[in-house]
Amino acid sequence: MTKIDRREFVKSVCVALGTAAVLGPIISMAQEKPGVAKASSTGTVYEVYALRYFTGLNYKLAKALYQVGWADDIKIHCYIWAVRNKNNGEITLVDTGMETAIGQRYSSLNPNSVFVPPSQVVARFGIKPEQVTRVVVTHMHVDHVGGMVDFPRLYPNAQFFIQKKEFDFWVNSPLAQRSAFKMFGFAPGVKAVAELAKTPRLTIVDGDRSIGPDMELLLAHGHTPGLQALLVPTAKGPTILASDCAHLFRGFKEDLPSGIITDIPAWLLAFDKLRTKAPLENIFPGHDPLMSTNFPTVAEDITQLA
Repeated sequence: MTKIDRREFVKSVCVALGTAAVLGPIISMAQEKPGVAKASSTGTVYEVYALRYFTGLNYKLAKALYQVGWADDIKIHCYIWAVRNKNNGEITLVDTGMETAIGQRYSSLNPNSVFVPPSQVVARFGIKPEQVTRVVVTHMHVDHVGGMVDFPRLYPNAQFFIQKKEFDFWVNSPLAQRSAFKMFGFAPGVKAVAELAKTPRLTIVDGDRSIGPDMELLLAHGHTPGLQALLVPTAKGPTILASDCAHLFRGFKEDLPSGIITDIPAWLLAFDKLRTKAPLENIFPGHDPLMSTNFPTVAEDITQLA
C-alpha cells in the first residue's frame, strides 16, 4: 500500500471540500524559502523575554503534540511575554495569563507547581506600568485571557489588540458556550475584553496588521478561531511569539499542532505561514519548558529569548 503524506492528504481534503481557491495562495507561499522576511525598515530592534507565571502544569503529551504520547505525562509551563523596544524602552506585553484565583486553583490541583500572578512577574522584571504601551491578546483561552480582568487597570497607557475572528467567536457566537469550547474559556476574561471594546483602548484587528515600528500581528488560527502571533525584528533576526500556534518547539519541528484544535487545515497553513516569516529557531511556542532552561536568565522566572 502506498504511503500517503499526511499534509498532502489534508490539502487534498480541502480541495475536495471546495476550499482550494482560498487555500491555494497560502499553500504556494509555504513553498517559498523558510525564514525569509524583510529587514527592519525603521532601524528598530526589539528584545524578547519569556515571563513564566505558572511552573509545572501536569499535561499529557498528546494534548501538546497531536496524537503523540497518550500514555506520556509531561509538565508544561505557562508564560506571558515582554517585547522591549531598544530605542525607547517601550514595552509590549503578549498575553495576560491566568486570573489570580484561577491560577491558585490550578496550582492546588498540580502538586509541586508554582503560580505567580502575571502582573507580579512583570513587576519583578522592573517594568513600570507606564512603560507598557501595547498588550496583544493572542487568543481567549483561560491561561491567556484571564489577566484581562486586571490588565486594563494595571497598565493604563496600553492599547489592547485582538483578532476580529477571535473576538466575534468568544463574545458573540453561541458555539463558544458549548462544552467543547467552554472548558477552555474564561468568561470573566471574555467579558473584560467585550467591555474594553466599548472604549477606544481595544483595537479589533482583521488579519495581518502592523501595530508599531516593524511590529506585525499575524493571523495564525487553527488552535482557536482567531489566534494571532507577533513578529518583530531582533538581534537574532525576525522573531515570532507564536503563543499556542504550537505548545512545544517540537510542534513546529515535527509539523504537529497540539491536541486542542478548532481547524486542522488552517493550523497547518498557519505553520507554513510563520515559517516563511522567521527562522525555525526564532519561532517561540506557548508552553515549552525549554524557554525557561535553554535561554539566559535575567530575573527570577524570566529569560531572554532574543
